[in-house]
Amino acid sequence: MISALFLSCAWGLNFELPVSVRTRSPAAPAWAAQYKVSWDLAVPYVSTLQSTPLKYRYDAWQDTENGRQKFTRDGVETTIEKLGQEREDSLQYQIYPRVDKLDCRTDDIGGGAGPTAQAQRRLLQTGPSNAAKLGLILPDLTESRWLYNGSTLLQEGRHANKRAESWVWRVTNDEGYGEYHNTYTFYVDKDGAPLRLNMWGVNLYTGGHFDLYVADYYDYKVGKIDDQEFDVPSFCPEKPEPDSSNGRFHKNMGGLARMRSLLPNAHYGDEEYDVFVLRHGRRHRSAEEYEGRRQVFQENKLKVLEWNGRSDAHKLDINHFADWTQEEFEALMLPNKGRERPSLGNIPFDNARVKLHKPTVAKHMLPSYVDWRGTPADSPVKDQAACGSCWAFGSVASVEAAYFRETGKQLLLSEQHMIDCAWDAGNTGCMGGFQPLAFNWMADVLQLATEEAYPYEGVTNFCKKNITDKVTFKKFSQVWVNATDSLTQEEAVMEAIYTKGPMTVSVNAEGEDWRFYKSGVYNNTRCSPKLKALDHAVVVSGYGETADGQKYWIVKNTWSANWGEKGYIRISRDPAYDCGIATQAIYNDIELAD
Repeated sequence: MISALFLSCAWGLNFELPVSVRTRSPAAPAWAAQYKVSWDLAVPYVSTLQSTPLKYRYDAWQDTENGRQKFTRDGVETTIEKLGQEREDSLQYQIYPRVDKLDCRTDDIGGGAGPTAQAQRRLLQTGPSNAAKLGLILPDLTESRWLYNGSTLLQEGRHANKRAESWVWRVTNDEGYGEYHNTYTFYVDKDGAPLRLNMWGVNLYTGGHFDLYVADYYDYKVGKIDDQEFDVPSFCPEKPEPDSSNGRFHKNMGGLARMRSLLPNAHYGDEEYDVFVLRHGRRHRSAEEYEGRRQVFQENKLKVLEWNGRSDAHKLDINHFADWTQEEFEALMLPNKGRERPSLGNIPFDNARVKLHKPTVAKHMLPSYVDWRGTPADSPVKDQAACGSCWAFGSVASVEAAYFRETGKQLLLSEQHMIDCAWDAGNTGCMGGFQPLAFNWMADVLQLATEEAYPYEGVTNFCKKNITDKVTFKKFSQVWVNATDSLTQEEAVMEAIYTKGPMTVSVNAEGEDWRFYKSGVYNNTRCSPKLKALDHAVVVSGYGETADGQKYWIVKNTWSANWGEKGYIRISRDPAYDCGIATQAIYNDIELAD
């Protein structure tokens, strides 16, 4: 991860006191009803595994008079919204990369579930204005929280040595972990055009961790926007598909939903929830949506407190999912829920590409405790962010473990390579996928880029062909771990973990106590181990037993080290409700090319 100090050198710490301060504050600029603006966003990466920050170019066309908005990322991914007289006439079109061409999804604006959708539907039916319905791209400096902070000379970046007027919003809070001092500073030129937003604190775009985030704006143009800018590509469906509201294609995979959170929450009231809002960068479009989210937050908090009151239960904690409904959580984080999962009965089976594990250690020789955490065989905890890419993370972790077995060295490999390029195998980028299909793709291409050469972006992008650094395989196969004459399914997985190391598995992660898991042995008797219930890819990194005899699996998740036990969860090893850990365990056998 690029440190705050490095980014400070690159972009300048312009949130400090201005060089000179006017004795009289000028009026805050108000954005036009029709405008076009571009900006470069530099975002420090959320993990320590990637040496460069995520940096994107964004373009937006805002037409609040006619209820239209267009939004692009790096000139590729585009979102177009058009408001109609009725809710059914208000549609969003998301154009996204699929290997080497663009594809499109049509959806209702505000489609889906939860307070966000409910508030949006009311707005579309009753007002107030198109601006509120669409959401703004630039922060509203006329809000009382933004205070004039004087004139200053910008340093570094696109606007180096340019004189700017600044407005600042400062927030300090303490959640029991020490004080957080958040400072958001917006700069405009002498004519009131946007120049820069410095976020020193929680990222208002995505709710990211405390750091420095910088957006440099340019080409702000006011005036009538050509109608052709809002033309919908011919390959977009005219209407939403029948399943458009069930979460198969979550709006958060695109940039538009993220960018809307640039606006600070305008509807405060519940002090406890407001602390959560600040910490996680939430954005509400209306007081109604705020109230809906607040109620969900308080309901989830009560569930967590009640659960933790049970002396024999694993512990839960409020985290960044706390104001999501269960349906929303499943839509974004569990995109495979309800989809037919590949099994040995419905994928091509041959001894070169798909194999069965052959145990080499007898049951009575298995150790009672195996833990690969912290070893080169078990790659560090990663973060899939707001992308339904758990399948790629689980697959890559398995290949990383196989590479260690083959070479004795750890090498971090690229999830983004799979996300962008493995569509023909049946996976769908940030919209979900399955490890067996990813391994089929690997057996076809016999190569995988390194993390450094093909870094994670958290969005679906075009498949890159010219990879500077990659691992090339002479042979690649997936090995399924099944019960044998001498070993039960559970024992077979234990033996494979002991002899082969970490491997990818799939779990039933829909339980609310899963998303709020904090510590202890996860022991939910409703956590189904059945194949059709598996909806999330993870990595099993070992197994063990507590002092009081609770047997468990050690499982690595991909929701950052801030979740659970530093990114891990211990799940009961009871085959009746182990959440599917032993149901579909797969590792890889590889032979590297010369």
